[in-house]
Amino acid sequence: MPERPGARDGALRRRVDGLERAVAEARGHLDDVLLDDVAAVAERSAGRLRLSSAHTVVAIAGATGSGKSTTFNALAGAELSTAGAQRPTTSVATALVWSDEEPGDGEGEGDDVTALLDWLGVPAAGRFHRPSLATSTPRAALPEGLVLLDLPDHDSIRTAHHDEAERVVALADALIWVVDPQKYADAAIHQRFLRPLAGHRDVTMVVLNHLDTVPEENRPDLLRDLRKVLVADGMRDPRILGVSARHGTGIEELRAAIRRRVEDHRDAERRALADLAAATDRLRAAAGEAPGAVPDVWVADLERRVAQASGTRRRGPVDRSAVNAAVRALADEATRDLTDAWGAPVRAAATAHLDRTADRLDAELAALPAPVAPRPAGPWAGARLAGLAAAGLGLLLLAGSLSGLLGLPAGVGIGIGLLAVGLALAGGAHRVVTAASARAGLPTAGDDDESGRVIARVLRAQVLDPVRAELSSYGRFRAGLDTAAASRTGR
Repeated sequence: MPERPGARDGALRRRVDGLERAVAEARGHLDDVLLDDVAAVAERSAGRLRLSSAHTVVAIAGATGSGKSTTFNALAGAELSTAGAQRPTTSVATALVWSDEEPGDGEGEGDDVTALLDWLGVPAAGRFHRPSLATSTPRAALPEGLVLLDLPDHDSIRTAHHDEAERVVALADALIWVVDPQKYADAAIHQRFLRPLAGHRDVTMVVLNHLDTVPEENRPDLLRDLRKVLVADGMRDPRILGVSARHGTGIEELRAAIRRRVEDHRDAERRALADLAAATDRLRAAAGEAPGAVPDVWVADLERRVAQASGTRRRGPVDRSAVNAAVRALADEATRDLTDAWGAPVRAAATAHLDRTADRLDAELAALPAPVAPRPAGPWAGARLAGLAAAGLGLLLLAGSLSGLLGLPAGVGIGIGLLAVGLALAGGAHRVVTAASARAGLPTAGDDDESGRVIARVLRAQVLDPVRAELSSYGRFRAGLDTAAASRTGR
């Protein structure tokens, strides 16, 4: 007997956990109805993982008069489900358990299938086990461990009937949709079931019943048209089979298809993976995309723009409009690919303290030691100018001598000498002047560094930390989704 899914596929359990973490992190950001729906997907997947992997649940669904109950009975080789062409007759699911395992009483081997049927909500009166049947179906015609369900009509006029159909469709491992030549394109089944389950192709089969009512030469065109309708629903390479359940046409092929699909006992896993992928896509679409942290390049750009808006300490108040524009530019970059559901809180976090940001910049920059009026640099200022002049004259003399414009034989040597002496004199004088300016309190590179530290500190407290807090929450949400989405790459 195969291992229980929990032991067989811990990775699938981790994917369910990832989706649950994403839902928890999204509370307060995304719509609660959506989150409740996705949480229910995770709960159903987790619930199925706790149950038997030795059994595969295949549900037969369809509209009133499509012949799903007739198809169910034909597969079973016995009249187990009441068939009705005009009025809905099935109000709850009927189950055929194709196994020698009898229902358990809490201590026997039948406990697994009993727990599974309880979870599916199949009433005791609707449970049929192979040993108790007088069936005409050969023992090997259906796969061992198959649990075949006949569902209420999805289009029933009785709300309880189609609600029951929707409930069990969400729980089944695999699905067989029975349609008929007259209503196979009916909008109800496509809008409510087939389009939402387009990504569940691996666990879905569509059966076109009542093929006996269609002239044989028209059947290929009918099947091709049904395929086009399903592809338009988004179902890639749909699996379609034509049958006449009443006359037995195609039933053996349907049995063989069911057997091939469930003998590896992986349909429960495939259904869970498809459900997780669809739920993950819904959450991604609702939230959008963003980094989980503020990139360093965004921080550097914000600080640069605010520094330009702040000028120097001698220019007075910062340019508030320029500071606000810089902060809003950061918010726009961070929320560019987010939907409003998550983008609005990020923008609010960035811009909530714009006035306070400018006030603190004004106050903290003004609190830096104020510069005093420059002191004359004395002869060193003149020495710097003289050095630059000498270097320039030397450069001209050197160029003229080398080009032949000047006939001075020693012009090259003199030019080099003047250039070297001038540069040395100018450089030394510049260092003396810079040191004097620093002692006088004039702005220097060190002053720029101190202003930069003030700007970085204010922006971190007023803008960046609040934005990081929101993006950190989004990052945890995305990490949960990424774990759940690992299902796309298989096991």
